[in-house]
Amino acid sequence: MNRRQFLGTAAALSAAANGATSAAGAGKGAKDIDFEAVRSDFPRVRSEAYLDCASCHPLSVHSAAALHRYVDWATHQVGEPWWPSWAAPRDEGKKLFAQLINAEPREIAFARSTIEAESNVLNGMSHVLSQGNVVTNDLHYTAALYNYKMRQKDGLDLRVVKNRDWQIDIEDMRKVIDDDTKLVSITLVSNVNGYLSDVKAISDLAHAHGAYLYVDVIQAAGAVPIDVRAMGIDIAACSTYKWLMGVKGFGFLYIREDLQRKIVKPTQHSGGVRFNYEPWTAQPDRTQDEITFKPRPAPVCYEVSYPSYEGAICAQESVKYVQQLGVANIRKHVRGLTERLQEEMPKLGYPSITPKGNESPIVVFEASDPASTMKKLRGAGVHTAMRFGNKLRVSPSVFSNDDDIERLLGALS
Repeated sequence: MNRRQFLGTAAALSAAANGATSAAGAGKGAKDIDFEAVRSDFPRVRSEAYLDCASCHPLSVHSAAALHRYVDWATHQVGEPWWPSWAAPRDEGKKLFAQLINAEPREIAFARSTIEAESNVLNGMSHVLSQGNVVTNDLHYTAALYNYKMRQKDGLDLRVVKNRDWQIDIEDMRKVIDDDTKLVSITLVSNVNGYLSDVKAISDLAHAHGAYLYVDVIQAAGAVPIDVRAMGIDIAACSTYKWLMGVKGFGFLYIREDLQRKIVKPTQHSGGVRFNYEPWTAQPDRTQDEITFKPRPAPVCYEVSYPSYEGAICAQESVKYVQQLGVANIRKHVRGLTERLQEEMPKLGYPSITPKGNESPIVVFEASDPASTMKKLRGAGVHTAMRFGNKLRVSPSVFSNDDDIERLLGALS
């Protein structure tokens, strides 16, 4: 794309976002959302049937316009004092995310990624984890499992529950969770096959033994309802570039308020100091230390330096968009598409490894010839993902429709 094309695209995105009433805004408070109108908010659909939101969700024109406004400011107006211009939109993102998962803003910190957030949590809980074991399962994200296996090499008592037919049996979890278990770590929705965990049952089991529950919600937030209170989630994290429709390099960390600083200690410190001696000050206060500082309060004590303002500005717009559509409405819309795939794909020779009736937007099928399958899909203008060798992952979203599904089925029939 040359400069003229880029500027033309930017202008078109901004005009689209600031023109007619958005499909999302029009649907706020309504029982039925016109999801065909929602398609116009996502230019990505013009090029192909995009069914890979579990990898990365396209931006809406509204989020793109917000980013362009920030870039324009950074290009033409940046300068001291710069923070008042963007502090309110940055902090609103925390409030919106807190509302989305039924938490309080004082329980939300910014994070750079889900995996970094989980790693920082583990570091902050080292004084707790060293006294017992950690339980997880093999449908957790593989990068998270790598993190735990590396810690196991350093002495962590780790127990990994294996799936049974691509699901986690609560009885298998029960066999390994005991009174020495300090943390249970799972995903709400598995990236492997979209499996939606029975979080409440696992939470009750963990809490009965005095353990805490960490949940990776990156494949869930924005796609399935989350209530950290009702589900019994103690700690959670997610990036925004999947179902929250944001950008990479930015996310959220939830830590239940009573666990902050005590159970989950901050391990990456960021702040400032005051020099109480000459030549820094003409009149040093002899009753004070030469270098003084004030510890940062929770939850910002878990943040290092400034967050990505591009990420924060985008999240403010995208989380608001998700809320306007309504997560329940989003799930209802996508369910119709995933159920059709679950019905039709096995008939074409692609058996499903996603449980029937699963309430996530991810469905996964086994392909006997992965290379041929992807060639057919690419040739038909269908974008999906092939994972773990032969696992065809299909993940529609708010802009997807039956024509997209028909296009995929037609390519493979």
